[in-house]
Formats: sequence, C-alpha cells, structure tokens
Amino acid sequence: MYHILANLNLFIVLSVLALSLIVLSKAADSLVDNAAKLSKILGLSQLIIGATIVSLGTTLPELSASVVAALQGNGDFALGNAIGSIITNTSLILGIAALFGKIPTDKEASQKLSMLIAAIMILFFTTIPYKIGNDNGLIPQWLGFILLLLVPVYIFYLIKRESNNNSEEKDHNAEKSIGIIAVFITKIFITAFIIAVSASALVASAEVLAERMGIPDVVISSTLVAFGTSVPELSTCIAAARSNHGGIAIGNILGANILNILFVTGASAAVTPNGIPVPQSFYTIHFVGIAVVIGAFGFFAYNKEFHEINKREGIILLLIYAAYLAANIFNTFYR
Repeated sequence: MYHILANLNLFIVLSVLALSLIVLSKAADSLVDNAAKLSKILGLSQLIIGATIVSLGTTLPELSASVVAALQGNGDFALGNAIGSIITNTSLILGIAALFGKIPTDKEASQKLSMLIAAIMILFFTTIPYKIGNDNGLIPQWLGFILLLLVPVYIFYLIKRESNNNSEEKDHNAEKSIGIIAVFITKIFITAFIIAVSASALVASAEVLAERMGIPDVVISSTLVAFGTSVPELSTCIAAARSNHGGIAIGNILGANILNILFVTGASAAVTPNGIPVPQSFYTIHFVGIAVVIGAFGFFAYNKEFHEINKREGIILLLIYAAYLAANIFNTFYR
C-alpha cells in the first residue's frame, strides 16, 4: 500500500487518508452491531463474542505482519509486534476507549485475564536464557506448534462454557437459524477485513505525508507503523464503547491479547525452523511493560470496588503506555 501511495500526488494521498478514516469508522460500527446481534442469537455474552470472533478478525493485521517478518528472517520484529500489541491494546487502546464510554469489568473479565497471564507465563519461561551469562532467549519452533494447537482449544472452551452457563437463556431459535448465524459471522469477518485494509491505507497515507513533511524515518517507524496494527482494535473498541456495548470492547482487547500469544507468536515461531530469538531488551522492557499493564488491569478487574473502567482509569492506562513508550525511546537512543 505504501509503495503505491508514495508515487501519487498530494491530493490523492490526502483523499485516501480521509476516505480510509470514514470507511474505518463505518466498518467498525458495522462490526460491533453485527457482533451484538450475533451474541443475542447465540445466547452468548458480548464479552465472549468479542473475545473470540471479533478478536480473531481484528488480530489479522498483527498475524500477517508477524508471519511475513518471520518468513523474512526478522524474528525480532515478529515477536516485538505481538508483545507490543498486547501492551498497546491493554493500555493505549483500552485507555482511549474508556474516554468514550464505560468499559465493564466482571468475573468473566477476570477469568479471561487469568488465561492471558497463563499464556504469557508459558511464553516467558520458555524464552528464559538457557545458559547463565547469555542475554538472549529463544522461542523454539515446537512451542509455536503447541501455541497454535491451543487456539481452537481456547475458542471451543469459551463458547462451550458460556453455552452451558446460559443454556436456559439461549435463543431456542438458534438451532433453526444456522444460515442466519453463518451470515452474521461472514459479515463480521468481511467488516474485519475492510477494517484491516482501511487501517493499512490510513497508516500508509499518513506515513507518506509524514515523509513529505520531512519527519525522520525512525520517528515514523516507532509511531505510525507500530500503532498501525492496533488501529482495528482501537476503532472497534471506540465504536463498542460509544454504543454501550462495552462487553464487546473488553472482550476484543482480552481476546486479541490472548491470540497475540497463541496465534500470532505461535504462527511466527511455527514458520521459523531455528525459532525466534528473544533479545535482552524484551526481558528488561517489554515483559516488564506487560507485567505493569496486566497488573493495572488486574486491579480493576479483581477489585470489588471497581465494576467498570471509566475515564479516570482510562487516563491511568494512558499514562502507563506513555511510560512504556518513554522507556522504549530511552533504550533506543540513550542506552
């Protein structure tokens, strides 16, 4: 997308930027609306729909970017994209969404958080350096296949468990409406694809404009490109929060985070015969960043006094992201 826009005149680039913003907003609204309707038909909570079907759709940019990077031998980028997206989703994206509407936290959110923590701990302990004095770790290829196998297990477990819990409330017409269910699922994935394409166009056009304004490449890559793969989650969560479907927002964030470990990291490692190397900076900055944002979210989710993430908690999450970003910049330029 970038290479196409780079050769076009300024008016066309600006038009692409404006059009992609409009399409992104409309597609996000459509995705949330279809997800809410599907949850009602299936008798599943909005959080579960957000954590499975919606998050599968919005994780596509991270998946494609990381797998391509891994195939090209750039394992650092593949892992950084997945881990960075978890931190971005839980702090920046959730924080911004909370400014537009209240995000509910409940027992379900706590359980999904526990699953995320378990997935991260598995990843972390398998990447601890094998030899004392060796600063680098390794995510082996075999672990990638195991993580991929856990994806259908995760989705089946959530849906099966929710179906059992809500069996009395479940819409009895659902069994007779397989065609309708298939239509809604298809609509969700089509709109997720449209969101991914429009997000790519948005970031590419912004990148071209930034370059023509003389902004350094390092600034562009560390801001626009890094932020680009999280635009689908951001647009979906804002649309969900604004339309009082906070369950879809929190489910999308938690589901996308879990899938970034199981699906994105798993696929990246699976296509890399020698495994993905883990630089020392991941232990000192990125894994620490994950611990902080998960700890903050865990406090909101498990504390009985907090039933939702509102603007105040959203600002706290945004400040955490700012600290993480500052640590990254310091490590890059002043280490």
